[in-house]
Amino acid sequence: MRTRLAMAALGLAVLSGPLAAGPRLRTAGGELEGVAVRGGEAFLGIPYAAPPVGAGRWRAPQPAAPWTGVRLASQRGPACQQAIAGAWGPYTAEFVAAPPVSEDCLTLNLWRPAKAGTSPLPVLVFIHGGAYQGGSGNMPLYDGARLAARGVVVITINYRLGVFGFLAHPALTAEDPQASGNYGLLDQIAALRWIRANVARFGGDPARITVAGESAGAASVNNLMMMPAARGLFQRAISLSGASMAIATPTLAKGEDDGLAFAAQVGAGDLAALRALPPESLLAASAIVPVEGGPPRLVFVPHLDGTLLPYDPDQPQAPVVSPVPLLTGFNAAEMIDPTVRSPDQFAAAVRRRYGAFADRLLALYPHATAAEAQASNVLLARDRYMAGLVRWAQTRGTMQRQRIFAYLYDHPYPPARGGAAFGAFHSSELPYIFGTIGLGDRTFTARDRAVSRHWQDRLLAFVRTGNPSLPESGWWPVGYNPVVMGLGDGIGPRLAVSTPERLAAWEAYAEAHGSLGLM
Repeated sequence: MRTRLAMAALGLAVLSGPLAAGPRLRTAGGELEGVAVRGGEAFLGIPYAAPPVGAGRWRAPQPAAPWTGVRLASQRGPACQQAIAGAWGPYTAEFVAAPPVSEDCLTLNLWRPAKAGTSPLPVLVFIHGGAYQGGSGNMPLYDGARLAARGVVVITINYRLGVFGFLAHPALTAEDPQASGNYGLLDQIAALRWIRANVARFGGDPARITVAGESAGAASVNNLMMMPAARGLFQRAISLSGASMAIATPTLAKGEDDGLAFAAQVGAGDLAALRALPPESLLAASAIVPVEGGPPRLVFVPHLDGTLLPYDPDQPQAPVVSPVPLLTGFNAAEMIDPTVRSPDQFAAAVRRRYGAFADRLLALYPHATAAEAQASNVLLARDRYMAGLVRWAQTRGTMQRQRIFAYLYDHPYPPARGGAAFGAFHSSELPYIFGTIGLGDRTFTARDRAVSRHWQDRLLAFVRTGNPSLPESGWWPVGYNPVVMGLGDGIGPRLAVSTPERLAAWEAYAEAHGSLGLM
């Protein structure tokens, strides 16, 4: 049997002849050979910076070495070093990064349409999420072929994560004061500089670059708008789940204290000892510890250092270096606590989080029955972060003259076969945007395909013109008022917060120094 199979395979090889060469293109670093994909061409695993390994660990990214001959660009590179998470909650395998992982990971992937035409195409650069601890631009979820086929150059990037990307330490600050604690952000800037210098060779327009991201990628976009080193590297921005996240950005001094504690924890007396540790040891020592009754504290995240990142983007009155047009919003069921199932559980959760303000909120969100409690559990969280977005956009738009297009997206993602439904959960819009619905053991319908098309229509309008409005859907409301655009199933202008009374309550809570963000 094995002999017959080998002969059959040999016969197929003879019939097909030698494999045709993929599309070739020369960059500043050398010649690439990509691969043909449906509707276009892909160039994958392109190094935009030198591998940050050995003595390069915890240093600013350096230029990638040029190569001779033709470099194959038909396979994605490894994900940046991280502890691979398993499936959990609504997140089946297509939503999480997969092996291999490596510190040698500073690569990007690029898709372009097969027929680019004569005019340069707009460019969309996507920064993945993952709480700054995980994820990858290499995930099949972010395959850019379908979106690129509609007339845009799509690029995804990797950047250093967790302790590898965001360790601060006094010795690192002494070594390079403009890098300590922010290596992952510097990677993103290095990728954007590579793209600006090379994207015209791929048919892209370096004067029409949109930087986009989701979750930690959205926070990265928010950071990039504040960073002097990123000035001029992009002309539009998309922050998906989103602006006004209310996630703490520590100071460099706080990060240095955390770095000293981490070095003591792993028994490293100096930088040489830290750099000599195997990545597995660093990952084990930096594992996130769950916190009862709230989100865990993220230690290794970007730092406010006064130079690279001078201001917190969550502060809407802070100066913005790049006040480009911004598309931002949230999903209708982000970060919902699924353990709240009864009236007593809902009341306890509200009192635990909102303290003396809880009675006012409990009076506005019905919870007499289990069904009411579960519905109000979702709605209260949504109203909180949407109220935060409205307040943030009002101040940022007025004080910084930034044009902000805010949305609320509500199409439920199909549940996994045999699993629970989680609605429009955190990151569930991404398969629609990239056109990769169909991954995983879920049932998709014509409605899902229509939502995907509409998301792409909006996105393409924005990257082309800086305005996501579509004639058939009405003009996008931009008045920094309580009305945002509804996307998904409820398309059209809608209240950001479910009722004016509830918005007033959330505004009063904010005035009392309460946090209105995503977390």
